[in-house]
Amino acid sequence: MKNINFLLTAVLAATGFVACTNSGTEAKQDATSFNMYVDSVGKLTPVYTTAYWTTLDEGYQVRVIKADQSMATLDAADKAEVEESKADYAALKSSYEIKITEAENQNNLSASNDYRQVLRNNLFGVGMVGTDLKFDFVTAGNLLNVFRTFVNTVADNKDNYTREDWDEIKVLYEALDTRKNVVEKDLPNGDNTKIAGLKIKFSAIKATHRGGTKAQENKDAKT
Repeated sequence: MKNINFLLTAVLAATGFVACTNSGTEAKQDATSFNMYVDSVGKLTPVYTTAYWTTLDEGYQVRVIKADQSMATLDAADKAEVEESKADYAALKSSYEIKITEAENQNNLSASNDYRQVLRNNLFGVGMVGTDLKFDFVTAGNLLNVFRTFVNTVADNKDNYTREDWDEIKVLYEALDTRKNVVEKDLPNGDNTKIAGLKIKFSAIKATHRGGTKAQENKDAKT
């Protein structure tokens, strides 16, 4: 915002100088102010947010209206310069819009990833499972405890999970079950039976609460 204020001050000062020293008409002054504004915007350090661009564009719209109103009285060279500034601005606007969209998409993705990471941390411990969904930390020796913690945590929070939570939990459960198949041959005696019981408990919880959550969200969406 400080850059924008500096830009506006600079343009206004320059325009005042033109009014005092230029022997041309008011149309010439409007065209010069417009061209200088576009040039200055192009030299600003970009900030790819909608709010920032909106402020810049508001300054442009004020000046382009005046420039358009003065076009009929401008000579050919000044008209050409105004049209060139318009083209430069159009290219700049297109670039900003693309970058703003990319920035917003990245922010949304980061927020989504952060949300899922919180869920992973709650189910398996902080930092144990990342976006790659690798379960290398799970061994034959700790698989039962990992399964027990996972299922008990789901049971404790089953009434608070959203549909998106359950979708992520399903993915995590399947990844954990895949890891079980890798280490299963080395499980201590009795662990396989206990894990089978935990899997049954999880399936019952998911069948009851995941469907109910979806139904409630669908109901809420219609009201």
